[in-house]
Amino acid sequence: MSWYEHLAAKIGLRIAGLILLISAWPEGGLLRKLVMENPTADMNATELLLAALLFLSASGGAALTAMGSRLWEPVKLSARWSGHDRNQRARS
Repeated sequence: MSWYEHLAAKIGLRIAGLILLISAWPEGGLLRKLVMENPTADMNATELLLAALLFLSASGGAALTAMGSRLWEPVKLSARWSGHDRNQRARS
């Protein structure tokens, strides 16, 4: 059994996702405050990094909350995308 199949991992991943989503709220508020202080100025490094952190928190949190441990399940690819089909065509 893989680590992500344990009940504790399933619950922990969902909780981590919720924590990331909750952390996105104050990040967004801080980013809005920084931008609204001087809306006509160009974006600085702090705002850019905060926006990137907000994006990663929201995206990762949504993925972990929605999918949980299923993010680590192996996915079977068709021969078309795995390269096996091209190798067989090249030989013939």
